[in-house]
Amino acid sequence: MTAWLTAPDGRRWTLEPARLVIGREAPADIVYDLPQISRQHAQITRIERGFYLGDLGSRNGTFINGAPVAGEARRLQDGDQIVIAGVLTFLFHDPGETVEGPRLGKLEGVWLDLTARAVWVDARPIEPELSAAQFTLLALLYERVGQVITRDEIVRAVWPDADPAGVSEEAIDGLIKRLRARLRSAQPGREYIEVLRGQGLRLNAG
Repeated sequence: MTAWLTAPDGRRWTLEPARLVIGREAPADIVYDLPQISRQHAQITRIERGFYLGDLGSRNGTFINGAPVAGEARRLQDGDQIVIAGVLTFLFHDPGETVEGPRLGKLEGVWLDLTARAVWVDARPIEPELSAAQFTLLALLYERVGQVITRDEIVRAVWPDADPAGVSEEAIDGLIKRLRARLRSAQPGREYIEVLRGQGLRLNAG
């Protein structure tokens, strides 16, 4: 049974799609026409068996159990209260979490906990934790697993405030090399990050 959201007015949404957007108007998936809510306010994303709530640059904020969601998405737990712009409340329900209990990683492949900034490879935790740049790059690959990430996209994600022309090929290649080495240290038998010459990178997470 999948997770779902409920609202005080009795409406209920099953979290079937990989990405569900809450906002003031379509094309948001959950629409409440309230002026405090941004057009595209927040989103819930499913990654493996976890659900993550992220703010989409809203004016009036997104909150979990009273704590603001800013920057990286935060993992939702069964029973969490989500507040949108201080005017709209949802309850998050995940019966699978109750039945199965917390799942720390998976038996095969790469798994990230974006909230804790933790990484597992074939159920082996990477310790010590990745550097900020390494984790940012891996999170970018993880969110688009199986897709090719270009070097321009890597620069924008890892060095958002830098002039792209000032980020050298050596810096990019060095980061990629170090990240691949860290994953390899947890699982020497497999290479999960594939370098596609002239195209970019791809994470083969499973």
